Amino acid sequence: MTRGWWWLVGAVLGGVVAGCGSERAVEHPAYAAGQVVRSGEGVVVSGSPLATAVGVDILERGGNAVDAAVATAFALGVVEPTMSGIGGRTQILIRTASGKFVGIDGTTEVPATAPRIPIADEDAYGYATIGIPGTVAALAHAHQVYGALSWAQVLAPAVALADTGFPLPSEEAERIAALAGRLGEFEGSARHFLRQDGTPYAADERFAQPAIAHVLRAIGSNGPDVFYRGWIADSIAADMARNGGSVTREDLERYAAQPSSVVRGSYRGFELVGTYLPASGATTIEALHILEQFNFDDRAGGAEWLALVAQALLLSFTDRTADLGTPDEHARTLVSKEWAAQRAAAVTDPGAVPEPVVAGLALGTTTAWRESDHTTHLSVADGRGGFVALTQSLGPTLGSKVASANLGFLYAATMGYLGALAPGKRPFSSQSPLMILDEGTPVFVLGAAGGRRIISAIVAVVSRLIDERLPLADAMAAPRLHPTADTIYVEARDEAAWTETDVADLRSFGFAVAPRSSPPYFARLHAIAFDPARTTYTGVADARWNGGAGAPHRR
Repeated sequence: MTRGWWWLVGAVLGGVVAGCGSERAVEHPAYAAGQVVRSGEGVVVSGSPLATAVGVDILERGGNAVDAAVATAFALGVVEPTMSGIGGRTQILIRTASGKFVGIDGTTEVPATAPRIPIADEDAYGYATIGIPGTVAALAHAHQVYGALSWAQVLAPAVALADTGFPLPSEEAERIAALAGRLGEFEGSARHFLRQDGTPYAADERFAQPAIAHVLRAIGSNGPDVFYRGWIADSIAADMARNGGSVTREDLERYAAQPSSVVRGSYRGFELVGTYLPASGATTIEALHILEQFNFDDRAGGAEWLALVAQALLLSFTDRTADLGTPDEHARTLVSKEWAAQRAAAVTDPGAVPEPVVAGLALGTTTAWRESDHTTHLSVADGRGGFVALTQSLGPTLGSKVASANLGFLYAATMGYLGALAPGKRPFSSQSPLMILDEGTPVFVLGAAGGRRIISAIVAVVSRLIDERLPLADAMAAPRLHPTADTIYVEARDEAAWTETDVADLRSFGFAVAPRSSPPYFARLHAIAFDPARTTYTGVADARWNGGAGAPHRR
């Protein structure tokens, strides 16, 4: 018997349902208008209301979840260019209407002629940091195999947005302005992302990208080959050769989207489905498997829970790059319940430590990592059994800060923190599109943006959903945490903050604790809950961002 009742209760308890028909906006005190929606026809949730509207329109035109996800992803690269774009990388998890799970890897790849000396600076930018883009290949492959509408149809909305322009959201304007100096170092970036006088665009100013519109129109008319083997590839290669980049025409010709290994686990009876490296679904599943070893009765969401989640996360971060055999062996180990039980033995449970608690409990040995607010995520359900969780990125905000003068789109900067990867390898990321199943049916579809904090946010929200039985909107609105090698960062915004008692208790367990009030620091989730009994979808865009949730009115 399905357990699908409890995550929708909060939509009634926590807010008022407005509207009528198949789509109903849900008012919730933690969310802006348009960030929570309920529908019996499917939903689209993304980091931009403009992009969400594109996905909704595709569903209304008869497209399926893959069509809507691909169209939304292309649109995000236009309206949220600081976070993603066609010069970047993409990870996709699909559940088809027939029940098949598919992973697609469109990660950037190390060029054949890239220097073997790694660029260790995560703040590095410029042509030397650019790898082979994978987003176009991943989106095209998803559409070709699983889409229903024509390729031109799903590209058309992004072309229109780039061509006619749109009011630049204030958050995008702020991010571009903060990095205007670096953008101004490159001819193409200055031409396409700054005004003619070199100053940044203001919030709500019309922002058009005719060069990107031209590129997207060509991709829509001629297919992805024009990007990897046609005139766009020629232009990319020439630009790289002129400016010291490593990507060649041959690199682009060889690039292809690859299948991602689908990995599975479970958490207290709910099945977990994600993808293995270069995505981090296995790491997310491992952290949840470790948490499952502990009883959260009467303490889920409290200080002891905080301490346990932090330790489970750090162990899983360490294991992500540990030498645990071949890739297949590594994947199997990470999602093994036996392995999780072993790793849980290294976790100190404050509730089981005799008083007084000894200060200085170890957080772990994972390497410190600068946490950026980059990346974007979208989740789609089509109302016919199809679901998509898709995460894409340029690496750090605005990627390499480089846009070709002729093409207009920004390249990702995933070569800036590769380590010693050989040519042809694909660097891993913390992208973790995830689906949670109840008796074989997806009941949650989610993913996040925000570097390694993606995994922290997903693990915490999943635990709140299942251990605290919170509705999706409440679980996402609750305060977050993120552990580093020496500190547990805890959210301290007015809208979402841990209590003084929780913070004091966490410190009493021996942990260094640092409150963070900046909204972008903690990852942003965009998620869907599905109630199979009522055939109802609830879409929630994270309150920490300016995203939107929408649902179709069938034509």
